[in-house]
Amino acid sequence: MTLNNYDNNRVLIVDDQEDIHDDFEEMLKPNRSARSTDELAAAFTREKDKPFLPAFELLHATGGVEACEIVQKAKESNRPIAIAYIDIRMPPGIDGIETIRRIRKIDRDIEIVIMTAYTDKPLSEIIHEMELLHKVLYIRKPFAHEEIQQIALSLVGKWNVEQALAEKQQQLTASHQRLEAVLDATGDAMAMYNATGHLVFANQGYEKLFNLKENELKKIPPDALTARFKERFQEPGLPELEGKFLLEDNAKKETRAGQLPKQRLFYQSTAPVRDDSENVIGRLMVYRDVSREIEVEQMKAEVLRLRTELGTTYSFDGIVGDSPKMQQMYTLVKQATESDITVLIRGESGTGKELIARLFHFNSPRKEEPFVAINCAALPEPLIESELFGHEKGAFTGATYQRIGAFERAEGGTLFLDEIGDMQPVLQAKLLRVLQERKISRIGGSTTLPVNVRVIAATNQNLENAIRAGTFREDLFYRLSAFPISIPPLRERREDIPLLANHFIEKFATRIDKSISGLSNAALRVLLQYDWPGNVRELENAIERAVLLETTEVLQASNLPSELSPLLAAQSDQPTAILPLEKVEYQAIAHALEASDHNVTRAARALGINRATLYRKLKRYDLILK
Repeated sequence: MTLNNYDNNRVLIVDDQEDIHDDFEEMLKPNRSARSTDELAAAFTREKDKPFLPAFELLHATGGVEACEIVQKAKESNRPIAIAYIDIRMPPGIDGIETIRRIRKIDRDIEIVIMTAYTDKPLSEIIHEMELLHKVLYIRKPFAHEEIQQIALSLVGKWNVEQALAEKQQQLTASHQRLEAVLDATGDAMAMYNATGHLVFANQGYEKLFNLKENELKKIPPDALTARFKERFQEPGLPELEGKFLLEDNAKKETRAGQLPKQRLFYQSTAPVRDDSENVIGRLMVYRDVSREIEVEQMKAEVLRLRTELGTTYSFDGIVGDSPKMQQMYTLVKQATESDITVLIRGESGTGKELIARLFHFNSPRKEEPFVAINCAALPEPLIESELFGHEKGAFTGATYQRIGAFERAEGGTLFLDEIGDMQPVLQAKLLRVLQERKISRIGGSTTLPVNVRVIAATNQNLENAIRAGTFREDLFYRLSAFPISIPPLRERREDIPLLANHFIEKFATRIDKSISGLSNAALRVLLQYDWPGNVRELENAIERAVLLETTEVLQASNLPSELSPLLAAQSDQPTAILPLEKVEYQAIAHALEASDHNVTRAARALGINRATLYRKLKRYDLILK
């Protein structure tokens, strides 16, 4: 029998007289002496003659200390006592009044019945300063059997009903708390008003909306609350939104910078609240802040636009070039986009090797995954391994945190290794092992990590010569060049120059909001006659400069860089003069960097100096590497 059953018939008798305990046994257990032979007779007893008392469980104590111990054990075992009959005078030890006080501290729900044989003191004097009088009854000895039975029946019933009600109240409280938590978790501002317009309840969102607590909102009369609402919100100026949406009126508010805060748009909805008889007893008001949802939709639209733009930029239709050599190259690229074969893109600086690598990626099944580009020549030798494979915290001096390398960042997508010919032999061996095993290990790490990455490499060097010179591994070369692609230089496909030039004119004119429709005949002749050692990148830079300088609607030859043609150089306004040696050196280094696409190794080789000397001169002339 547990508390949750609400069938508690446990009764405690506290008295120092043994005959009192016997009397309670007789009064509350009238059939205790019935013999088993009486069972047959009981079966023929009329219903009205059968015992009306429940099966009381009687517990006995001869003193107050013993009584408290019994109550304590009953409470701890989750089998509490419903009624305690307690005698006032129980020498020796604590008297009945002190016993009641101590029992109350253990179990405040127990029903108390005071018993006394002394009639010289009224009840008020006996229970002077005693707490919880609603749980105390008073009877005098001697008492009638029917009196004890009726009291026991009534108080046991009362105790069980009160416990059932207490648990129902706990359930209701818990349900109410869960409902409040659900309403608060919606993120909407919700409130219920009764039929007279007074607030019944409001969730946290509604309190925040008006910056008032629920008890404060309930004190505001309906008219004043309506006025406050109209002051807080206004209908937006869009006819299709009227009646459904409300705009927070921030006209009187200012941020710390003196600017108006961002306005919020709320969707307003109202629903009637009905009782069990379908009578309307109030209305539920809901205000949903849709500002964030609108921002999210705008962000989704922007992402979709960028993806569409990205797909167009790196689609075959978006690549400019109709020459036979370019068409032949496109055919090869299309054949390899659907596979994971390793690709080696070869071409001079400025031919657009990364553009072709992105063409592979964004037209392959991996297009939704990352595209990570690494320039092997641009990173210092000590950092390139960490950049590719990552490192663990403490792997070397300065490794104060774990770094995720390019292979892991490109997981599921494409890793583009530009200027692969500048990679050091030691790192070439590690790259070869990764390509063979498809696993990496971070520097300082003890575990291997599987990687699912397509590798595309690119170079402007003659790797066959590098193999013969012993600076590039032959086995890595064959691993990388499983599918070689060669991009022709611009001088070998001059028919693409007008297309590219007009493409760049449109691109840069749109960017700076100029109206330039095309090239003049003189400008076109200059572009076609030049050999373009810097290839498409050099052409793009030349057109960008010319568009910026152009003041007419057609790009003129005079705005092209003078180095493109001897005729343009002769027309230059700059007088011929002998330049200081320092100036000549500055220009030579700057030109070498531009021609080598800011590759220090190649620039130093072209200038006939070593890398250390070039770095020193870069610092001297304050030239910045891109």
